[in-house]
Amino acid sequence: QKADRILTALFEVYMQEPRQLPPRVLRRAEAAGEGVPRAIADYIAGMTDRFAIEEYKKLFDPYERV
Repeated sequence: QKADRILTALFEVYMQEPRQLPPRVLRRAEAAGEGVPRAIADYIAGMTDRFAIEEYKKLFDPYERV
């Protein structure tokens, strides 16, 4: 349940603010014509558990140092 919550939150925030993504992810979405949702899903799928948790903290924890 926790993993589902983290991954869903990451997907939603990236959809609302695509500028939070690395530029290469957005370029890939435009170049491949696959669309932003697919590029975000692929980006999240490639994350390690540790990286996903760090990204979540960075985006949602007001006390996390960036």
